Amino acid sequence: MLSHHDRQELEKIERWFELTEPALAARLRSGKPARPPLLRSAVVLTLDVIAGLLMLLGMVLNSPALLLTGMITVTTAVIVHLSRFGRD
Repeated sequence: MLSHHDRQELEKIERWFELTEPALAARLRSGKPARPPLLRSAVVLTLDVIAGLLMLLGMVLNSPALLLTGMITVTTAVIVHLSRFGRD
């Protein structure tokens, strides 16, 4: 439980946010997460598709170079999925 002083300080911060950043305050109040940027979605989807195609092509053509390239692309796609790329 917060002390009276802590609650007052939090109310001051809330009022400051509402005055300086009304859009941010409204978004925080609604509790809805922001949609990912279109660029991030496009990059992630493109990497996923390319990685899958390269690995499939490498297996079908029995090409170690294509398979290795596909594995590297899959690794890159995983890193992009897990990173904060394109987020705020």
